[in-house]
Amino acid sequence: MATVPQHVPATASFGELIPRDGILTPDELEQLAQEIVGRPELWEPLVRVDPDQRRYELIHEDESLDAWVLSWMPGQGTGFHDHYISGVGLCCAAGGVREDLMVYGGEDVRLHLRPGDSRQGGPGYIHRVRHDIGEPAVTIHVYSPRLDWVGQYRLEESVGVVRREVRPGRNELTDQLIAERALDSVLERF
Repeated sequence: MATVPQHVPATASFGELIPRDGILTPDELEQLAQEIVGRPELWEPLVRVDPDQRRYELIHEDESLDAWVLSWMPGQGTGFHDHYISGVGLCCAAGGVREDLMVYGGEDVRLHLRPGDSRQGGPGYIHRVRHDIGEPAVTIHVYSPRLDWVGQYRLEESVGVVRREVRPGRNELTDQLIAERALDSVLERF
């Protein structure tokens, strides 16, 4: 039985933007995210204004990477997560987001990203991203290998224990709520 893809890339190919075949390094991913931001004709048509849910649109996918346009409105964020085996490069295209880095035994590190600001992380990089300014704020995220799985960090408030849940990389990340039936459509791919 054929399945309908969850996300269909907006572009058939990035061609000249991708520096080489194979898995890209975090430096290459950050550079690619910056180059996509510099080409608004690629990402602007995928910007979504949705006050109820953070929107993410697949702009490109191949065997070694995927690239996404994320639209953020006030109150929207990811919660702490890692990208499992994938490296990430991200660049702010419009508005602004706040990236928090988890610090053991101290205050989270808070970084405010504005248009043109970029970041990168290798596999296992733990962070959360939240809307900061603009309606919407827009970021470009590029992952290599493709972001098929993430680790979502949850706090069991009654006992103060942090727990890591493996989640599909193509599903909505939330601050603290666990989405019901999140694996249903993803497992059809395997």
